[in-house]
Amino acid sequence: MIPARMASSRFPGKPLANILGLPMIEHVRRRVLLSQLVDEVFVATCDQEIMETVQHFGGKVVMTSKKHVRCTDRVEEAAKNITSDIIVLVQGDEPLFMPEVIEKLINPFLLDSSVTCTNLLSLIKDKNDLDDIDIVKAVVNKIQNVMYYSRSPIPYVQVDNDPVCYRQTGVSAFTHTFLSQFVNLSPTMLENTESIDFLRILEHGCNIRGVVVSQETFGVDREGDIEKIENIIRTNPMQKEYYDKIVNL
Repeated sequence: MIPARMASSRFPGKPLANILGLPMIEHVRRRVLLSQLVDEVFVATCDQEIMETVQHFGGKVVMTSKKHVRCTDRVEEAAKNITSDIIVLVQGDEPLFMPEVIEKLINPFLLDSSVTCTNLLSLIKDKNDLDDIDIVKAVVNKIQNVMYYSRSPIPYVQVDNDPVCYRQTGVSAFTHTFLSQFVNLSPTMLENTESIDFLRILEHGCNIRGVVVSQETFGVDREGDIEKIENIIRTNPMQKEYYDKIVNL
């Protein structure tokens, strides 16, 4: 499921932004299609423009209510009439999505029946990113369950013992059952304070298994990020290879 809407507060119309000749939503959808583990790919949206664009390229769309603010609510509505054990959520502003991470997201469900939610985390290598409020930071415990998310730098470094810092990405997976439970949990104080919907899961005492990848990940938050994304595609051999694959799909 790829949630997308035109009414982004920081970058209106973001899903249809042109990136090297393709709308951003198509970069994401086509990259997800490259995964051999995915049965079906749907874009979940409330906007006619996005629906028409995706269908123009042959993609599948589920129309949802316009009232949703959180992407998880949109995905849950879109998934109601779809039969699936696991729903993988890839936000529509992840044009550099790596298809192979879907296997990493799904493996914890197969290895541990208590896992109901996984979230892709990537290493933060640039210390300037710690002060960027558009980047949600995460800390995990010894068994890789997420302890907390914040837009502030975490952990606070009082003793410089080289702590590992993670970035939350817009890529996660849920059992179909837990996704339905999640959206019915009452909103929480920290979720609203930080504007991070996954804090609702933690505040209600549920677990999120962090899945760490060594590659840096980059989402699109503002219009100026498009140029950065295009430069990465042009100069990073792996990203260029994926682009060459999707442009011919």
